Amino acid sequence: MSEEEKTNQITSNTVNELVKNDKYGHLIQLYLKKDPTRIKKYNTIQKSNKIYHVNQDVAVCALNDDIYSAKLIKIYCIRDPTNTFIPIIQVQWYYSKQDLKIDQKLMKCISDKELFFSTHSEYLPANKIQVGIKVLTFEEYSELEFEEETIFFSRAAIDLQSMEPRPNIKLWKKSCVCQLPQNPDLQMIQCDECDNWYHLDCVQLQDQDINKIDKYICPRCIK
Repeated sequence: MSEEEKTNQITSNTVNELVKNDKYGHLIQLYLKKDPTRIKKYNTIQKSNKIYHVNQDVAVCALNDDIYSAKLIKIYCIRDPTNTFIPIIQVQWYYSKQDLKIDQKLMKCISDKELFFSTHSEYLPANKIQVGIKVLTFEEYSELEFEEETIFFSRAAIDLQSMEPRPNIKLWKKSCVCQLPQNPDLQMIQCDECDNWYHLDCVQLQDQDINKIDKYICPRCIK
C-alpha cells in the first residue's frame, strides 16, 4: 500500500466514532471523498419484509427517538473496513402544526393531520424507518370517508426562518364568513345555494343541528 493510500484509508476507529456520535452525514461524505468504491446508492431498501423506495413518504424515528414524517430522498450502503454493511438513509422532514409560529387565531384552520414540507434534511441509519405513510393533497384528504393513522395531507411548505407556511395562509382558499381556510378536522356545512362551506360556530350552529337540516342557506344567500 502506497503512502497516499495509507493516508486516504478510512479506519474502523474512525467509522465507529462517527456512528457512535450519529454523524452519518459526515460518514457519507468521508467515503464519497476518500473511498467511493465502498459506498453505493440504491433506489429501494427492505425492512421487516417491507420495501421502501426513494421519494416515498415515511414515518421515521429521529435521533431523539420521536417519530416524525419525512420523504425518503436517498438510500446508501457503506462497506466498512471490516466488510460490515452500514445502510444509511437521507430524509427530508415534514413539519406539523405545533412547529408553526403563527397568530393563534389562524391555528383554527390548521389540521392535526396537516404536514408542511421543508428543506431540512438529515442522514440516519436505515433502521429508523418505521412505516410508509401517504401525504395527500387537501382536496384528496377532504374526500376521505374515514381517517387513517398513516394518511396525512399537505397544502403548503414551511419557511424555516419564519416558521410560517408558504404560500402564506392569507393566500389559501377561503369560503367561510370568518375568512379562514377550511380545516378537515372541523365540522362544516355547505350552503345549497352558493356551495360555499362554513364553520358551524361561525353560523351559530352546533354538531347536533346538522342532522335536522334538509337544506341549508347561508347568511350571505339569505341577504
